[in-house]
Amino acid sequence: MKKALILAAGIGKRLGDLTRNIPKCLLPIDFNDRNTLLDLSIQSLLDNGISEIIIVTGFGAEALKMHINYKWKNKVSFKYIFNEYFKEYNNIYSAYLARNIWDDETLLLNSDIIFHPLILKNLIQEIKETNSQKSFLVIDDKKILTAESMKVKVNSACEIKEINKGLEIKSSFGEYIGITYLRGFERIKFIESLEENVKNKKLDLYYEDAIAHVLDEISVPPFSTSGLSWIEVDTPEDYEIAKQILQRSEQKRGNFVGIL
Repeated sequence: MKKALILAAGIGKRLGDLTRNIPKCLLPIDFNDRNTLLDLSIQSLLDNGISEIIIVTGFGAEALKMHINYKWKNKVSFKYIFNEYFKEYNNIYSAYLARNIWDDETLLLNSDIIFHPLILKNLIQEIKETNSQKSFLVIDDKKILTAESMKVKVNSACEIKEINKGLEIKSSFGEYIGITYLRGFERIKFIESLEENVKNKKLDLYYEDAIAHVLDEISVPPFSTSGLSWIEVDTPEDYEIAKQILQRSEQKRGNFVGIL
């Protein structure tokens, strides 16, 4: 695994004044304000040997670049793609903009998540052990699902065949956490789906929808978080929970201590 693609163009409307002037990935996340959501992801990528990071920016792009230049200069190689339609389109367009640099050595991450570093470490180890012959979506198959969960269903071969928030909770396997590895045929079909949806002006969709449109043609197993901590920050309530998770982890000298 050589590089990562981080989607960070969104406005974060549900966070209100917290993201009035900055993208939500720049929200300070530990009690000393040393790290942002984005910093935790970058450090975890760096710790796992990924030193080339492509970020699709939009809202607050200059603030994001300034932060990275200040904190990460000479540590990681960054490239930026600007999504000028960040106000109008959903993140399917951000993923589409990166289609030509997305190869079999690229990991996709949402920018508004924090996750136990072992989730990424274990995923990359699994990719290495399978000689990159499989694609994966990282799934939490332990937590209690809600209507807002990006739910997935699997078939009898444990391949993901549906992904959507609207899926029935009882029959869903788990929740997609915002980390994807697609390679080979699976990656090609996904990119084709991105291109087709953008061509047809289906710009209100998410990249998960583009994945969903080709799941009947591709084989993508879930990669379990094994119950390790993570959260997607969409609301002020999520933000408070994220800070509490990190605080508890530091007190226990546990979960996220290696990246704080």
